[in-house]
Amino acid sequence: MSPTTSLTSLVVVHPHSSKPLTSLSRNLWVPSGARGVFGGQVIAQSLLAASSTISSPLGLHSTHCYFLLPAHAQPTIEYRVEKLRDGKSYASRLVRAWQGDREVFVLLASYTLPPTILPSGLGNRVAETENEAKDDGLKVSNSLRFSSPPSTTSSATVKNVTPASSPIEDRRTSKRESSSSNNNNPGFQEKYQVPFAEDLLPWEECEEEAVRWQKWMDERGDKFKGNTKTFLEEYIRERRESPVSIARALTREHDISANHHVRMSWLRARLDPSEKPNEETVKAMIAYMTDFQFIGTASRSVGLHQSSTPRLGMLASLDHSIHFYPFPSNFDPSAPLLHVMESQVVDVASGRGTVKGYVYTQDGVLVAVTSQEGVVRADLRGLEAKGLVEGGAVEDDESERKGKRKTVKAKL
Repeated sequence: MSPTTSLTSLVVVHPHSSKPLTSLSRNLWVPSGARGVFGGQVIAQSLLAASSTISSPLGLHSTHCYFLLPAHAQPTIEYRVEKLRDGKSYASRLVRAWQGDREVFVLLASYTLPPTILPSGLGNRVAETENEAKDDGLKVSNSLRFSSPPSTTSSATVKNVTPASSPIEDRRTSKRESSSSNNNNPGFQEKYQVPFAEDLLPWEECEEEAVRWQKWMDERGDKFKGNTKTFLEEYIRERRESPVSIARALTREHDISANHHVRMSWLRARLDPSEKPNEETVKAMIAYMTDFQFIGTASRSVGLHQSSTPRLGMLASLDHSIHFYPFPSNFDPSAPLLHVMESQVVDVASGRGTVKGYVYTQDGVLVAVTSQEGVVRADLRGLEAKGLVEGGAVEDDESERKGKRKTVKAKL
């Protein structure tokens, strides 16, 4: 990967010369130590293959995909697009990624019309409609399209459940409690989003990954040798040459990364000064960037890493989804985006974990919601691992199959 590589050069595809609805990969990148091509690149190229079959003004609003097999740097990947539906308001596409005779990836993408301009005074009309509906015993939703009968559940049968909180959830709960204490019926509002992190240091005041890790190595001098030193040097080199600059996001008071189930990263696409990518290309770029460090948030939340006991045995994406919301009018594709990643659940016995993310502009506008499930396995070689065979984390050896309880081996 060249240090001057623009992100657009890694997400674009070109049409197949003889196969309709088929696009071909370009510049596939395999990260150092990875099992295959970077997953974010396969997602991004699949999206642009699908978008090439969509007519304006429809635009991508959501995508769901599965990684079936690791893709390799060679041969070229064929992205075969199938038109599932073309409606007035929505269109759907299925993309199958083939490398030779291997299907390595599948993606569904849905497209919709741009948002409409809401009529003025809509909030007042909704409030009046809700008041009128009280006499009929109906609860009218804010959309004015659906109604449902009042709940018959007794309040005595409802138990209060307090979930594990995060910095984001704490602020969200605080705002809800404040609102409900002032007004039991806050009324209609045009938009809601999970609040942007407070007291966040801007991109300019945060250290990029390559700089941070180089300082960390320099401070420790000769403590790193052999494979560990080689791995860190390779990671620093890749971060310097990457078309995506990454910086750990910090608040002014503390490092939010101290909450092991939460990770916040600034992501900035490197573009040529003359480049002005369209909105669909920008969405593909966001898909590429948000795959960085995502499923790693899950392993981090349970303390699994290269130096832990047991060590992290395997980390790989299984699926990925993104829901996009309208970009602000002043959106700049070259400006940093904040990806807030939260581990939702990790079960080492099952070998899986799920993470969720929120993508914000620097001004705090939420433009995408991400989620991912992946393989999160511990390296159990040499350890007594009971009950993990069913979860796929380990496999029994020959003596175990004969009914003798012995150490099982990790399936890597």
